[in-house]
Amino acid sequence: MVMSEGGRLVARTLHELGVTDIFSLAGGHINPVYRACPDFGIRIIDTRHEQGASMAADAYGRAGRRPGVCLVTAGPGFTNTLTGMAASRLANSPLLVISGRSGVEENDRLSLQEIDQEGMAAHVAKWAKTVYDTRRIPEYVSNAFRIASSGRPGPVYLGMSYEVLYPSCSEEEIISYDTSIHSVRTRPSEDAAAGLARLLATAERPVAIAGSGAWYSRAEEDLRLFLEAAPMPLFTLNAGRGIIPDGGPLSFGAAGPSAPNGFREITQSADLVILMGVRLSIYIGFGRTLNPEAKIAQIDIDPGEIGRNRPADLGIVSDLGGALSAVTGYLRENDIRPDYSGWVSDCRTVRDKRLKESEPLRLPKSPMHPVAIAAAVEDVLGPDGTLVVDGGDTQAWVDGHVRVRRPGGYIKCGPLGCMGVGVPFAIGAKAARPGSPVALITGDGAMGMNFMEFDTALRHNLPFVAVVCNDAAWGMTKHQIEITYGEGAKAPGVELGRTPFHEILKALGGHGEFVENPEGLAPALERAFASGKPALVNVVSDPGAVSGATRAITEMMMSANKR
Repeated sequence: MVMSEGGRLVARTLHELGVTDIFSLAGGHINPVYRACPDFGIRIIDTRHEQGASMAADAYGRAGRRPGVCLVTAGPGFTNTLTGMAASRLANSPLLVISGRSGVEENDRLSLQEIDQEGMAAHVAKWAKTVYDTRRIPEYVSNAFRIASSGRPGPVYLGMSYEVLYPSCSEEEIISYDTSIHSVRTRPSEDAAAGLARLLATAERPVAIAGSGAWYSRAEEDLRLFLEAAPMPLFTLNAGRGIIPDGGPLSFGAAGPSAPNGFREITQSADLVILMGVRLSIYIGFGRTLNPEAKIAQIDIDPGEIGRNRPADLGIVSDLGGALSAVTGYLRENDIRPDYSGWVSDCRTVRDKRLKESEPLRLPKSPMHPVAIAAAVEDVLGPDGTLVVDGGDTQAWVDGHVRVRRPGGYIKCGPLGCMGVGVPFAIGAKAARPGSPVALITGDGAMGMNFMEFDTALRHNLPFVAVVCNDAAWGMTKHQIEITYGEGAKAPGVELGRTPFHEILKALGGHGEFVENPEGLAPALERAFASGKPALVNVVSDPGAVSGATRAITEMMMSANKR
């Protein structure tokens, strides 16, 4: 009789699901999984903090469009992943968190690390379960993996006590399970496709906005063909950035009211706005800046998303790729050839004017503006690289101004607004894309939060280049205080000093450089990428650069005084 230990069943099932990397931090509860992983060729990327493990696994899932896997021990090992799970849930990224837990026999006895993990996870996870039977481990692991990536992706949680992971069971006793990943591609009804075709046929000024759903539904080709059949301006958001590379004739770049590409003006003039796997979150001004008279067509795999923050004139519940394919086919079959050439030309004029107005921000001067720093990184990184962003004002500036030229090539936290994701995200992205360069642009406050994960990158040979916009402060908060209480207003807790991150990384064995003058930035970036090591370029940035996002958030908070 062949016997298998519970931990070995976890590793074996993950291997059967195609998992090659696990982000983790060791602990006694999960030792059996650690022991078995090498037998199945699974690499354990052990981090310095469980938060870093969950965030790295999140980014791995975003870059690979398959669940990243995080494995942690019980109690604080689990609770340290909650922020990572919450960020994944709000960003709709596929993530599987497997955690040890205190023994079932110890329930309600104040055992070591005893806490209601499943109950806590249920508030932030898409699906949360506890495994109580070793024989059912493969069943639960395969189901969890599938649920994380099906429909609207999200984080899932599985808890397992030592009573499940340490014992063995015979192969004959294992409950049957299925590790195949079934296609989630769906197509809308013909009536739905015809409804959008009719809107396209009567519209004169349509605009498309593609979000993360475009990336997770693998809709790159479907979107390209749709834009050939109905050429209109396309704006992108979150993981949808780069789905059609920025800079093309129809790809206008970031969707956001403060983006310097005419987004606000163009969408205020549009008579049809097509929301493609995108939610009207704070990043897009909740849809409030869109023309209130425009027709809204919304395509989303989640029926509960249709009509959020703005009623939809037409809602299509479908995988985005399948919906676009159906609509494109309907247009061609019925010889519907909308001509928006005049409108597109007008939009390009607006876009080019706004880009020209923002061009001075990209020019090198001292102290360097975050946009100028981002422009230098963009040039050195190239079109095939992956850009990770973190921070407050730094992220806001990069968001609107950077050009993304690779599908899935832009990774940021999302609506949770969590800072400190940068280094773990860069590690996860590099692990998922070992052959492509990865760059991180972050603020100095955010850099300090998970800095020691550089040790993880060094130990596991996961090189990337971090560029710190160092204004020696919690810049966004400092600026909010000044906007709220007047220029020169001060408060404790916002000044940081010029932290020498580059020297700390050099002491760890990485590559570090300090840059004060614009002419030194590009050469420093070239050397950092050429080093082949985890690298950090610490750049003195303009402390007076206040983003539009900071002003908008501050105005929202100040509006409470007007109610």
